[in-house]
Amino acid sequence: MISIIIPACNEEKYLLDTIKSIKSQSFKDFEIIVVCDGCTDNTPLIAKKHSDKVILNKERNGPTRPKNLGAKKSSGDILVFLDADTHLTKDVLKKINEVSDKIIVGTCKIKPSNNKFKHRLMMSLKNNILCPFGVSNGIIFCKKNDFFKYNGFNEKLKKGEDGHFVRLLKKKGRFIILKNHVISSTRRFDSKGYIRTFGYWLREYFNPSNDDYEIIR
Repeated sequence: MISIIIPACNEEKYLLDTIKSIKSQSFKDFEIIVVCDGCTDNTPLIAKKHSDKVILNKERNGPTRPKNLGAKKSSGDILVFLDADTHLTKDVLKKINEVSDKIIVGTCKIKPSNNKFKHRLMMSLKNNILCPFGVSNGIIFCKKNDFFKYNGFNEKLKKGEDGHFVRLLKKKGRFIILKNHVISSTRRFDSKGYIRTFGYWLREYFNPSNDDYEIIR
């Protein structure tokens, strides 16, 4: 079984479409776990109606702890961590199931939800230049045994936990980037622009802060 863990903080506009993309997969042996992280909107109602398990955090903890909580509540031997605004394209789960015994950690290539040229260009650069260094695309998958063997996501991190986790496991075994795409919302880039967004992550890389990652709705 594959356990799909979705951390969600006020994602009522996006969560249902993400869940629909999961339920439309050809591979059907999965469970959906939504971890509602300090939600004040209808995200918990949507999660309770459309997912298999719901974990409610009254206060926002950031994405790291919810992912670890979801993993602890999971029943599958394969874990998929999926952003609440990221949709699966055809056969993603089938392919993850096929390769899971051959790799230690993986992600998928990414497409933008907005088909503007600038988004397609930037996502292409991310797929081909950044991802090989251990950058994920709104989805991470690994075996449950490996996840707990290497202590999951670092809860001291309020942001950048995905890359930290991928690069840690990448040192221990094979890292794969599936050609099967996920489709990610461009809301942050539409709101902040690419220059400001990449500038932010450069500053965080060289001089990490302990501030929560800004939520864009």
